Parts: sequence; structure tokens; C-alpha cells
Amino acid sequence: MSRRRARSSRVHERYVPRWPLVAGALALILVAVIGGYTAGLLATESAEAEEPDMRVEAGLLAEPPGAPEESEAPAEEETEEAVVHPAGLDPELVYALQNVHGDRVMDVANKSTANGAPIHLWDRHDDTNQQWRFVPVEGGFYEVEGIGSDKLLEIPSDPAAQPGAALLTRTGSPNQHWTVIEVGPGVVRLVNRATGQALEGQGGAPDNGTRVAQAPDGGHAHQQWRLLPVG
Repeated sequence: MSRRRARSSRVHERYVPRWPLVAGALALILVAVIGGYTAGLLATESAEAEEPDMRVEAGLLAEPPGAPEESEAPAEEETEEAVVHPAGLDPELVYALQNVHGDRVMDVANKSTANGAPIHLWDRHDDTNQQWRFVPVEGGFYEVEGIGSDKLLEIPSDPAAQPGAALLTRTGSPNQHWTVIEVGPGVVRLVNRATGQALEGQGGAPDNGTRVAQAPDGGHAHQQWRLLPVG
């Protein structure tokens, strides 16, 4: 009987209960979980404090209510500056060019359409050999185009061989370009780009058949031309 009690006493002395260890481990796990959750909440609140609230509308990320809208600079309107032609000239119109001195008009002799056809003064009858159109070119110059031939009024490159104005196919050369100088409403002088001289009834003569030629620009009446719309 005494032996059994002694053996039982030794067994009880060796037994160590495990529940405190388990409880301690669970407590550590609980502390870790609570700590992590608290840290996550703090991080989320910090991020929300630094970044504005964003909403998703129709699949697009939208600015929060009250967020300042970015102002767009007003688009610059492209405006085309209106071209002002001298003396009310209109490149869309066809004109008779009437010499102020004598009232006869610029005429292609014999209604010719050939290169080199001479230009002279003649009574006005408004046939196509007396009709002209002004075509703007670069630099503010104009070509003067004969309606009956589609050729241009020019001063020949060799005035000694052919002193007067003539018709010639368009070449783009300066002796086919003219400065249109306004004298008054509907009245101009025509100064050649290549020579700087003005177109006139030669020598100031007003008669039928007077050659249209160039001379130093003196602003004389026989160097002035009225723009008379035709049609």
C-alpha cells in the first residue's frame, strides 16, 4: 500500500499542466493580430488624409465633389485678315482701263491674241480685247490679264526693240508684275515691277492708236487709269 502511494506521488511531481503555455501562445497571437489590424487602420487613415477622395463614375475616375476644376485657356480664334486692294479694286471683277487724259481705253490692237501683240488706246466698245483682270501675286504686286487671250500685259525685256506694252504668255517674270497705286476712288497708276516706270498713253497723246508704253512715273493724267467694271 505504501509503495503505490509513493509511485503516485512521483507521477504527480513529474506532471506539468500545458494549458498555461497554450493560453500564453494564444495571447501572443491575439496581440499580433490586433496590432496588425490597428496599424492597417492607421495607415489607411493617413493615406486618406493625404489623397483626395476619388469616385468612379461610369467607369472613369472622377474628382471628388468640390475639387477645383482646371481652367482651360480659351482657344485662339483664327482670323484671316482681309486683304485691302487699292482704289476698291476687286480681283473677281473684269475691268476696262480708261486713260484719264482723253477717256480712251487700253485695247489689244486688232483683237490679236498672239504673243507680242501691241497695246494701244482706242474708243471703248467693251469687246474682250478691252477687258482686263487683276491677279494678285506675291509681294503685293498684280498681273494684268487680258480676258480675250489669257495672256499678260508686260513691258518687253528689250524696250529698245519694242518700246510699248504688249501681250505675252505668263512667265512669272517681274516685267509682268505691276504695282497698283491708288490715285483716287477707282483711279490708279500702273508701275512696272522690273523698271519702276509707269504705264501711259505714249507722250501724253489721247488719240486712237496711241501706243501704251512706259515712262518715268510723274503722276500725270495720261499715266492714270480708271477702273471701269465690265458686265
